[in-house]
Amino acid sequence: ETVYLWEAAAGTIVELCTLPDEGDYVCSVAWIADGSYLAVGTANNQVQLWDVDRGVKVRTMTSAGGRVAALAWNNHILATGSRTGDIYLHDVRVAESHVGTLKSHTQEVCGLAWSPDGRFLASGANDNTVNVWTAAG
Repeated sequence: ETVYLWEAAAGTIVELCTLPDEGDYVCSVAWIADGSYLAVGTANNQVQLWDVDRGVKVRTMTSAGGRVAALAWNNHILATGSRTGDIYLHDVRVAESHVGTLKSHTQEVCGLAWSPDGRFLASGANDNTVNVWTAAG
């Protein structure tokens, strides 16, 4: 239920956040490429976006149903994989962040990864399938 940051150079550990809801817990984390933001996926179907330099939560977004088991960044687009098998795409720059849904998996999405050029998203799930999606969906 708590996320800590380890400062390797200084050898220090700092608490970034503790989830406020009883029974909620951290299911996934992912850094944006430049390291300035950390996405935290929770069991309560939420994704929190944290500014790690300032130690403040920037926003909370709702993902697809169930816990958020996987996260992957592609510039300003954050893909979130859920227990239901759905993948939500969030544009974190805008207030209404949900910009797309990818549906194919029948069980929990357990892995997400964008190709290095950002053109493809690979998703793996507990239904023993791997899908490769184009960035356009």
